[in-house]
Amino acid sequence: MLALIEIKRRKLQFGLVTGVVALISYLIIMVTGLGLGLNEQAGTGLLSLNGDHLAYASNANLSVIRSRLTEEHVADIQAAPGVQQGTPVGYIAVVVEYAPDESNTAATLGVIPGSFAEPAVVEGRQLSAPDEVLVDRAWVRLAETGIGETLPLPVGFETRDFTVVGVVDQGYFFFQPTVYVSLEDWQGLAYQGDLAGRPAASIVLLQGDGIDSMRGEGWEVVTKQEGFRNIEGVAAQQSTVNALRYMGLLIGTLVIGVFFYVITLQKVSLLGILKAIGAPGTFLVTQGLLQVFLVALSGALISVVLALVTEATLLSSDTVPIAFNTRALVTSSGFVVIGGMVGAALSVRQVATIDPIIAMQQQ
Repeated sequence: MLALIEIKRRKLQFGLVTGVVALISYLIIMVTGLGLGLNEQAGTGLLSLNGDHLAYASNANLSVIRSRLTEEHVADIQAAPGVQQGTPVGYIAVVVEYAPDESNTAATLGVIPGSFAEPAVVEGRQLSAPDEVLVDRAWVRLAETGIGETLPLPVGFETRDFTVVGVVDQGYFFFQPTVYVSLEDWQGLAYQGDLAGRPAASIVLLQGDGIDSMRGEGWEVVTKQEGFRNIEGVAAQQSTVNALRYMGLLIGTLVIGVFFYVITLQKVSLLGILKAIGAPGTFLVTQGLLQVFLVALSGALISVVLALVTEATLLSSDTVPIAFNTRALVTSSGFVVIGGMVGAALSVRQVATIDPIIAMQQQ
């Protein structure tokens, strides 16, 4: 096949452009992974909650941090039409000193023990008594806290020891590893003073049908995905990541297009000879596009391997928020191949219009 013969004879030239394509594709994959990693740390703890919808205080602008619901709000939400189940959930960020001079912020979620908001444990048992806490695997990796150990959580200017009874796999919330306590304990952590003045919850986790965008006196309901998109900073960070992806794809398209344009100019006379001896223009165009496809595909495959090696080595810890999945790898590398074909098609198309006589005169 003509395309493969030329690639074989010009290994260095095609090898260099394949390497450039691989690096550009690798950059796009890494940026995509950065977006996925930031998403995971921004709100997998919220997305992992076992419910379809979330109810916020109507004046909180869909912010878990600012949302405060009273007992009356919670009761109204649970009794709203279409709601099958509803359970209150509280949120507060606390600084935990897990070792001498070692501390980190934990997203502390308050749930009613035994409710569907309480996450399933992968080690240990569920909450069953006051002053007990479930810790996420991310916190275990960070602080090496084991079942049966105590975790000092701040209550006002003092701390109270909570016993770790289970480990869960729920992820992060607001870029913090999550821990879970009873809703009553959460109220004590978040608010001191008069019990009557304490909010009942930050949000209400709901399961039901036809409750999207439902509103009531002092509260509103949205889907869990909508709640995630309104986490502070998520929309801005994803816009930035997408802009970087598109810029990388544009650069890759231009690089491949320019390279094959130069290649085409270098062999105009040879293409003219081929057309003079009977090679149809469509055949030459097809061979040119095949070359583009093979180079772009090879570069994309190399970039996937590089990304997987990077994940297994440099990204094996939690210090860099980059994550990959099959869809991200396939779509990112696939876009590079498609972009390369589009970029090169603009130059390869001139092959079909080459005049054999004029082309051979340039020999």
